[in-house]
Amino acid sequence: MENILKKLIDLTKKKIENLKQLYDLTEKIGAAIGSNDLEELKKLLISKQQVIEKINEIDRDFIPLYNAFKRENKIESIFEVEDVTGDASKLKGLFIDVKALLDKIKEKDDSNIKEINKVFEKVSDKLEEFSKNKEGYVEYLRYYTPESYFIDKKR
Repeated sequence: MENILKKLIDLTKKKIENLKQLYDLTEKIGAAIGSNDLEELKKLLISKQQVIEKINEIDRDFIPLYNAFKRENKIESIFEVEDVTGDASKLKGLFIDVKALLDKIKEKDDSNIKEINKVFEKVSDKLEEFSKNKEGYVEYLRYYTPESYFIDKKR
């Protein structure tokens, strides 16, 4: 069991490092949205997806080990154990850190989504305005354009 706990702690530390990177990228995405820098936004989103894939790999290794730990201790979660000591206590603390980081990331992502929706709304309004202006221009041309005349220059 001690070996499983050490592996779980190592994987959780790696996950925390990647979550910190994810949070930093999420912050930068917010700045790119604010400055309307689409190229930078695209690069950041690609980087964010790569970090998410790394986290998924860590989770693929973590979940079977954590399930084995829970079966061995006959618990559903490490938070069910009241008086944890040693490595189990360390793991519990790391879980709390992971949860806090995930909450910060979600909060920033929600803020970014609101900002993106505002930008899309502005673009939509502009397109609608252009569409109305175009319709008005077409109507103007239809009624106020003089008819074509043929001018015979031979006379």
